[in-house]
Amino acid sequence: MRRIFNKWENVNIKYKLFSITTGLLVSLAIIIYLILYFLLPSYYHNYKIDLLNESINNLQEYSTYYTTSQLESHLNHLAKEQNLSMVLVNSNGRIVYGKNELKVLTYSKYIINENWNEYPISVSIYTKDSVLPYKLNIVMPLQPIDEASDVIRNLMPYIFALAILIAIIGAYIYSNVITKPLIDIIEREREAENRRKDFVATISHELKTPITIISGQIEGMIYNIGKYKDRDTYLQKSYESTQELKELVNEMIEVSKSEILEQDLILKDVNLSELLNKLVKRQQFLIEEKHLNTILNIEDDIHVKCDEERISKAINNIINNAIKYSPSGENIIIRLYKKDQKISKKKNKTKIYLEIENTGVNIDKKYLNEIFKPFFRIEKSRSRKTGGSGLGLYLVSQILKSHGFNHSLKNKDNSVIITVEI
Repeated sequence: MRRIFNKWENVNIKYKLFSITTGLLVSLAIIIYLILYFLLPSYYHNYKIDLLNESINNLQEYSTYYTTSQLESHLNHLAKEQNLSMVLVNSNGRIVYGKNELKVLTYSKYIINENWNEYPISVSIYTKDSVLPYKLNIVMPLQPIDEASDVIRNLMPYIFALAILIAIIGAYIYSNVITKPLIDIIEREREAENRRKDFVATISHELKTPITIISGQIEGMIYNIGKYKDRDTYLQKSYESTQELKELVNEMIEVSKSEILEQDLILKDVNLSELLNKLVKRQQFLIEEKHLNTILNIEDDIHVKCDEERISKAINNIINNAIKYSPSGENIIIRLYKKDQKISKKKNKTKIYLEIENTGVNIDKKYLNEIFKPFFRIEKSRSRKTGGSGLGLYLVSQILKSHGFNHSLKNKDNSVIITVEI
């Protein structure tokens, strides 16, 4: 039982909703069927009896205002309306309306006593043109009730099959259409929670290395062990390690802020053309230091609705990353342009593309899908001096996703290009 429960816990929420809804709808159909099968005959029987008694009471009350011929007309109407067999007999025993042989016909199995005065129903009727009362004998056939029960019993397999079909269709619609927004929210929350767990686990690993280095160096200096007697040298190294640790912590804080504040974007109209030119100028020292050539193909006055501070951070990280991994003397190419895409015969949709390309390098194909993951570094020595913390492009990815901007990375003949689609 526990194994089944554990399997059920791991089932996708969409299929859980589908299974539960199907079960509920099928159960409801079965309950309705059982109610009809067991309660309908008795309910219908009581209903017919009550209706007949009400009709007879009304007939007795108003018959004194009818002539015999008018009474016969009412009896004929009542017999057709309620499917009754009736015989009207005068005080001499002569049949005025109906046929005496009715009592031994098809409905005789419902007659408990052959005496009309006891059963079925036998009542006295007075009319205005008769001094003595008439005797009205009534037989109410119950055969249709039994037939209805038989019909329900025979239809049971078809009803059950139809109920299951409707339940499955209804459950499918419910789980796929009505609950889709809820499922999407839950799935996103679950995915975000898994990402947070992975991120925290990786953080603990990444922080352990610099902390261990600093701790070891300081301990060696405290006890004057071997090479650590040269305190000035290892104080400097410890300081460098603390700076690396500080940089790593700051980047992790940025990532955490990016995830926590994902729904708190301050959106406004931003001139992306001007912003790009400012960000390139900000990196000019690093560009000149590596003797890189910058080629800017930026269309004027392209405006985007975004959080300017966070988009600036993302683009700055991309440019900085391109500079860091470009060999000396290569090119940094930045393009910003609009492009119309045909949606239908009559409608076009304008999209904005930002491309940042650095030449002289390529990335192994097997790493292209990993590059935006946290703490991923192609440089296997994992040195932060050469490979960074591995959080820069992950932060870029988080910021772009929060804005709903698609992004991709691919190789060209002798370059790597990151494309942002707005």
